[in-house]
Amino acid sequence: MPDFIFRLPLRLTDAQRLAIDDYDESLVVTGGPGSGKTTVTIFRFLTPVKNNQDALLFTYNRTLLASIKGILRNKAEELFGDLDERTIKSVIENKVSSFYKWYGWFETSYDEETIGRNFSSKISSRGGRKYAEIFFDEGQDLTPSVFAKAFLLAEKVTCGADNAQDLQSNFPPDEALSIILEKLNNQKHTDLQPLEQNFRNTKEIFEFARGFVPDDVNVQELDTSELPNGENPEILDNLSTDAQLSKIKEIIEANPASNIGILVNYGNQVVDIKNYLERPENGYSCKPDAPDNRTFSYYYNGMPQAEEQVMFDRMKTPFICTYDSCKGLEFDIVIMPFFNDAERALSKPRKKRINENTWIEEKNADGSIKMWATRNHYYVGATRARTLLYVMCYDIPELLNFDTNNNQNQVNLFDDDLPF
Repeated sequence: MPDFIFRLPLRLTDAQRLAIDDYDESLVVTGGPGSGKTTVTIFRFLTPVKNNQDALLFTYNRTLLASIKGILRNKAEELFGDLDERTIKSVIENKVSSFYKWYGWFETSYDEETIGRNFSSKISSRGGRKYAEIFFDEGQDLTPSVFAKAFLLAEKVTCGADNAQDLQSNFPPDEALSIILEKLNNQKHTDLQPLEQNFRNTKEIFEFARGFVPDDVNVQELDTSELPNGENPEILDNLSTDAQLSKIKEIIEANPASNIGILVNYGNQVVDIKNYLERPENGYSCKPDAPDNRTFSYYYNGMPQAEEQVMFDRMKTPFICTYDSCKGLEFDIVIMPFFNDAERALSKPRKKRINENTWIEEKNADGSIKMWATRNHYYVGATRARTLLYVMCYDIPELLNFDTNNNQNQVNLFDDDLPF
C-alpha cells in the first residue's frame, strides 16, 4: 500500500488566517473535527521557527506526533522558507515532541505546585532562558495544571482544544476549553479564536458521528448545511470475527490509493488485525523493507519501541490503531470493526499498575471511575473519515440506535440497499 498521504491546506480560510497572522498575543484555538486546529498550530509554530526563535510544538498522541512530523518532512519546501536542510531536520527531530515524553515521567495527578517546580527546573537547565513560544495541539488531552504553569516555560502559548474530543477525561465534562483559557489568562492575556467550519466530513458522516454524543449541545447545534453530500455510513452486521477480518482486507484491496484507518478499542485487537494481514496467504507486512504494495502501519500504546520507530520513520496506509490514538488523524476511509465490543468498553474500568501485584482503577477529573471508552471515542473515530465509513459488528448494538439528523428526523441506517 502507498505511503500515508499527509494533507495540509496551503490555502487558508479567513478564520484560520486570522488565527495565524492577527494574534500577536497568546491564543487558544477551538473548533470541531476537521476545522483546522492542527493546521493553525503548525503554521503558527513555523513563524518563530523561520525567525530562528526557540519554539516547541507538543502533542499528546504519538500517532498525531508522527503525522505532524510527516507533514513537516513532506512539505518542507513550502513550509520552512529559506531554512537549510540541516536546520529543518533539527526542528523536526528536536522541536516537535510528545509532551509526556518531553516532560519525562508524568502523572495526571500532578498538582500545579509539582508541575511548576518541574517546569522551573527545565528552564533553569537552559540557563533561565524561556522558550519564545510553546504550542499545545489537542490541549484537552493534558491536565489543567499544565496550563496553570505554562508561562513558566514560554513568553507565549498557543493551544488548540475541543471539549467534544476530550477522551482522557482530565477535565470535567464540557469544561476543558473554558478551564484552559482561564488558567492561561490568570497568568497572561490570552485570546480565543473559534474555527467553525468542518472541512473533513461529508454531511452523512458527521450527522452519523454526532449521534454518539446526543447530550453534547455544541456538537448537536453545529450547522451541517455547508458540508458536501456523500454516501451513508455502512453498518455491516451478521459478521463473525473471521468475516470482519476478511471484509477489512476486501476494503483495503478495493482502495489501494486511499488513506485507510482501522480503529478498534484495544491494543490486542490492533495486533489481531496485524497478524491477520501478515498471514502467508494474505501477504502483507509492516517491515521496513516490505514491498510498497503490501505494507501497512499500526500503533498501540506500549508496543515495542523498535516497531514504533518503523511507524515514525514511514507511516503507511492502511493504518491500524485504537480510538485513543486516532485523534488528530484523518483518513479517506475509516473502518470500525468489532463494534459489539464498544458497549463493553463503555462500562469497563481502566486500571493502572501500582506495583507488581496491585492494580487500581483510574479516576476522571470529577472523581468518577474512568471507563475504557466514552461515547466521545466513537464520535472522534467516526469523524476521522473524509468520504467512507464502515462499522462492522456481529449484531447491531444498542449504541447504534440513535438519531442521525440533529435530533429532528429519525434516519434508518439499516436500509435494504446496504450490503448484508
